Amino acid sequence: MSQPKVRTGTAYLSAAQFVFLGSAYAMHIVLGRYLGPVEYGLFGVVLYAATMVRTFSSSGLPIAVSRYVSAQPQNAESVFRRGLQIQLIFAVTISLLFFLTASWIARLLGDETLAPLFRIVAPVIAFFGVFFLTIQYYNGKRNYAAQSLWLAVSYLLRAGLTIGLALIGYRVYGAVIGLVVAIAISCILILVTRKHDIRGEPFPAKTMISFSIPLIIASIAHAFLVDLDMMFVKRLVPGAASAGYYTSAKALANATPLLFYALSSALFPAVSSAYSMGDFDNLKGYIRKANRLLLLVVLPVFIIVNQNSEGILKLVYGTEYLSAAPALRWLILGFCMLAVFLIHKTIITGCGFPNISSIITLMLLPISITLQLIFIPVMGLEGAALAAAFSFGIGVIASTSIVLIKFKAGFPIISTLRIFFAALFILASDLGMNSIGVPLILKIILCGMLYLIILRLTGEISISQLRQIAQQLSGSIKRIGK
Repeated sequence: MSQPKVRTGTAYLSAAQFVFLGSAYAMHIVLGRYLGPVEYGLFGVVLYAATMVRTFSSSGLPIAVSRYVSAQPQNAESVFRRGLQIQLIFAVTISLLFFLTASWIARLLGDETLAPLFRIVAPVIAFFGVFFLTIQYYNGKRNYAAQSLWLAVSYLLRAGLTIGLALIGYRVYGAVIGLVVAIAISCILILVTRKHDIRGEPFPAKTMISFSIPLIIASIAHAFLVDLDMMFVKRLVPGAASAGYYTSAKALANATPLLFYALSSALFPAVSSAYSMGDFDNLKGYIRKANRLLLLVVLPVFIIVNQNSEGILKLVYGTEYLSAAPALRWLILGFCMLAVFLIHKTIITGCGFPNISSIITLMLLPISITLQLIFIPVMGLEGAALAAAFSFGIGVIASTSIVLIKFKAGFPIISTLRIFFAALFILASDLGMNSIGVPLILKIILCGMLYLIILRLTGEISISQLRQIAQQLSGSIKRIGK
């Protein structure tokens, strides 16, 4: 049986990612408006702290499982079982440590009211570790339909339970409890419904751990790199509502790298397989196509959000959150670069060089911390966002250089020039519509249509490609809905 193509996997996972984006924004918008900046800020700190710690158990062993299931499909069941054994020990240990240190972390952040919330959210780490390892098992098998279905289920449960428990009167405590219950249900369901393959020879734990250790180290650095800014804001920026403002800006900017989770998940086993078989022509093709897609999405998103930060915040969260606009302008730049950085790290790791990914990420962490400490006392929320943008920009330069040197593939020159031209046209159009007072939603729609028209006129995309993408996404959404 032929393996699904990267394009097919991306379509399936994109459908799940649309579910995630819709449910995540529903969660953030409802909680932001209902709880207000102060309590929403507490929720944001707990959410991003849990995400940081959770990443410890989601970026090492699960990726190793995906890689070895993809490379050795005949041993898929043995790989999964060995990964699950190690993951249970590791993830439960991390959860317990987080629970026991909750009071200390809360004092470090200058707000002891966070301690009980940290204790409540601690089990998320163990449940998510097991859930995501199983997700990556399906990814390694290139069973993108099952992977997408379970991701969509977990996203919908998370949004529904956090919103529901908050609205019935439990407020921020209910929202945090909802995070735990949702991932617990998702974890149990994905395990009990998984069909077992024929078990081959026991997979050596040493091999899996050796591959995972650099990734776990890198995941620690990556988690702090991406979300430590929220902790600095909580500690260093005056005002009880500051964390709420920053959470709103970060939630909006974070959509960009999240859009590329589908591409990253589908790309990983593809580049891993191509590199393992010495198929360098296909490998280069995957890299160039991924870079082209990055530019197609990242450039217009950056321009629209950067130019309309106040209008977007007002539309999504209300006038109460307009103080976050300066931070959003820098955060959208930073998170667009983070999307590029993550895809390049996926390529490097998928080809069997996790040490290189780890070194780049570890290199960025002290830079980010130093910039946070320099910029936040001077510029407040905007300083935290500016530090993130600088850090991720350095990551893009480093990772792009590695991909270019090691795999002799980068951004396709002609496509890059065409996309930049279309993006500049978007910028000019946005400025022109601003001057005549075109409403925000209409302006975004018109800019999107103009962007596609320019890409079509320059030959960068075709009508058949647009139709094909629409059909794939529609089909994937229907399959996930069944």
